[in-house]
Amino acid sequence: MKKYKEALLPKLEKLPVPELQETLAALSEWLRPLVTLEELKDFQKRAVAFSVSDGVLLQKDLEKQAENTNGSWLAPLWEESYLESRGYLQSESNFAMVIDDSYYDRIKSKEARAAQLIYQMTNCYLRFVDGTYPIEYSKQNQHVDMSFYLNFFKSCRIPGKERDSFHRGEMKPAENYVVIFVNGTYFRLEVTNHLGEINSLEQIAENLNFILSCRILPKQGEHLIPYLTGVERAQSNLIYQQLKKEELNRLNLQQIEDALFVLSFSDGKDESKEERINEVLLNTNHQFLSKTMQAIITRNGYIGFNMEHTAIDGVPTLNLLTKIFESFDNVEHAPTKKSSSELVQTFEWALTNQMISTLEEARTHVEMENNSYVLMHHVLSEIGKERMKKAKVSPDAFFHIALAMAQQKVFGKLKSVYEPVAMRMYFEGRTESARSISQEKKLIAEAFYNSTESGSKEKLVELFFAAATAHSDRIAQCQKGKGVERHLFGLQKMALNPEEGRSFFSAEALKILGDDFISTTGIPYDIVESFSFGPVNKKGFGLYYGILDKEIILTLSAKKGYQNEARQLIEGISTALTALTELLGI
Repeated sequence: MKKYKEALLPKLEKLPVPELQETLAALSEWLRPLVTLEELKDFQKRAVAFSVSDGVLLQKDLEKQAENTNGSWLAPLWEESYLESRGYLQSESNFAMVIDDSYYDRIKSKEARAAQLIYQMTNCYLRFVDGTYPIEYSKQNQHVDMSFYLNFFKSCRIPGKERDSFHRGEMKPAENYVVIFVNGTYFRLEVTNHLGEINSLEQIAENLNFILSCRILPKQGEHLIPYLTGVERAQSNLIYQQLKKEELNRLNLQQIEDALFVLSFSDGKDESKEERINEVLLNTNHQFLSKTMQAIITRNGYIGFNMEHTAIDGVPTLNLLTKIFESFDNVEHAPTKKSSSELVQTFEWALTNQMISTLEEARTHVEMENNSYVLMHHVLSEIGKERMKKAKVSPDAFFHIALAMAQQKVFGKLKSVYEPVAMRMYFEGRTESARSISQEKKLIAEAFYNSTESGSKEKLVELFFAAATAHSDRIAQCQKGKGVERHLFGLQKMALNPEEGRSFFSAEALKILGDDFISTTGIPYDIVESFSFGPVNKKGFGLYYGILDKEIILTLSAKKGYQNEARQLIEGISTALTALTELLGI
């Protein structure tokens, strides 16, 4: 990975530490549309005190930490924040996607699709090992960070008592394998030989045919193994440690951790897009959720991925998967043999009655958690990037104005909206947060559905462009390394004891800002049929929006108790987008 780390280091900027006073001033502006006047004044009073006391010391410590590292001061702290989380991976951390079947629909059988996927993903890994994977550039032809590609393969989040750890296997061409999970049984499938040569597509297909034709009945309890990854992390650790007491289980878990990736075959419902994304994100019975990259072939042959978020982000993930699927030989090849077991080993587990009982209990908890969510999928086919650009504003700004309007209409007020901003122009750049609710958006959201004055259309157009400019300015502020949220996070991490900065960080206004009522991500890739993740705020929503040339893809997640509100929000977004196109005459 030298080419993608050390060689890129001098070509990329180092993530700066923002000025403390700039962050505090920006915070007041970011808070203004979300809090009461009393809450804002209380925050500003605390901010003044913080800026001349604990804030000065914490800022110096953060600047010192940044100086003492060649990489990003944020990256290790951000990874640590994932590893310290103790909840359910599938609903609180992981993200999932289903790949549009136009990328593989000429390959008819599930076996052939799986073989092609395994072959191309292995080939992609080998290109990182030998340095032939192409260097990526921004739209402005600038270098972007590629250091996190190291984390996709041979990696796994391992549960711990109070904090998890992240495992990365050795990058080498020889003797690599993937783990296949089907019908309750795990198989090891060799994909490169002792010389580091990739096994042929035909060999992989023949061995997959053997795996799928096996009539091996899993021994009692073996089909429950995936559920250990779906419970809360402390419980996952207890099960992990109990399993590892048996040498056979310890070796199995180690093999899973060191596998390039896991691929499973599921048998859940997949007729609709909503069923497919629900199957990939929330059906734990066929997934090892703590593996960074888990591929899923559904009952009818759709391909999906469930990604563990600790050391990867959405943009590199979709760049990688786009490369993989664009490399597909979209023709079904008949294997020379019907099946072969030359490259296959079957896992055997040693499970006591007590362990089986523990795994049964884990399944109960996991299914209760997973069944408490609803996922909704919607495609707006009348509006897309091409139409939005006729307004001469950023499509992202256009969408977030509509989202603020929808929120105002459905809930009667605006709450905090999380919008990640990719920071790959910096070495080891991850994401910043550009809380997308601004005072300018509040003004248009409140005015739009209450406008009765003559000449109000001109005023609304004026408010729209002010909101769009404010949105783009905030994104640009983040991309310059001057975002406020990660800065606050870094300052808090510098505190040596709970008292440092307590008065400031406990301000009610900051809690309101960080509320994540709607957590969004907008990664526009044609390859994606749907993309989803759980709501960060359990009284709120997780929203994916993919703004393509001629359509917008929406996937919304919520707790089932907020199903009606989720439906209203999707309808509200659609209505607001249509209303804006009419207002602007586009």
